[in-house]
Amino acid sequence: MRRLALLTAPFCLFALAVLMPQALGQEAKPEAPKKPAAVIDASRYPDLQAAFAAVPEAGGLVRLPPGDFEITKPLVLSRGNTRIEGAGAATCIVNANQQGQPSLVIRSPEFEKNSKARLWRVQLANFRVTGDPGAPNDKSTQPKSGDGILAQNIDELYVEGMTVDHHGGHGIHLVNCYEDPRIADSLITYNAQAGLNIAGGHDIVVNANHFEENLDALRCSDSFNLCMNGNNLDDHLGNGVVIEKTYGSVLSGNMIEECNGIAVVLDRDCYGITISANVIAHNMQGGVELRDAWGCAVSANT
Repeated sequence: MRRLALLTAPFCLFALAVLMPQALGQEAKPEAPKKPAAVIDASRYPDLQAAFAAVPEAGGLVRLPPGDFEITKPLVLSRGNTRIEGAGAATCIVNANQQGQPSLVIRSPEFEKNSKARLWRVQLANFRVTGDPGAPNDKSTQPKSGDGILAQNIDELYVEGMTVDHHGGHGIHLVNCYEDPRIADSLITYNAQAGLNIAGGHDIVVNANHFEENLDALRCSDSFNLCMNGNNLDDHLGNGVVIEKTYGSVLSGNMIEECNGIAVVLDRDCYGITISANVIAHNMQGGVELRDAWGCAVSANT
């Protein structure tokens, strides 16, 4: 046994002498530092998609210059902790796509491999997105684009001061944007489907927006705690507000006028919803319809 140990010892020492420096060298390699959040001036890039792609993993602010920016395929933003900000109505993204594609898609870079992948804290502010090339020149036709803004699995989404109009799909479409989506002070008009479609959300704030001549103004399904206050809804081709399979919500202080359908519809097992202090006027098929709803309060509407 001692003789075997004496024979193998030199080989063990040789292996240690060869392998130890390599192992130490591997441990000594420092990780490449992550790029910090940055301010991206989109005017310095060949197109808007290149500017979005330049946002580091840590996020940042993308400043969009004034001008009309025609696209034929969706712009894709795949970074969290990021704000996209324009120069007001002077910044206009024009979707010329004819195959029903959205104008702007927000989702994780891993979304195609993992449909549950999420991003946090994306903000859109102060620019216009239109789905009809004729709309900026007041020569709108029947748009063949898809949704205006399609957000998939985005938590703490914030949309402020946006104009979203003339799309062949929904104006703003939130899919499983579960945590705290906020849509405020925006103009959402002339979209072929809902102005705002929420599918799967929680603690939702929709405040001080203008909705006009969409199919429906707002549709909210499979959600919780919608707080819809101080919005102006006018001249919709279908219904005003349609809420389905949602609970614990409040609609108050809204003006809902001249829908071809019904002002407010609760359906598919809604409960715990308050509809109060709204102006509901001249809607062709009715004011408030509780199709499948319980434990709800309807009061003090005009």
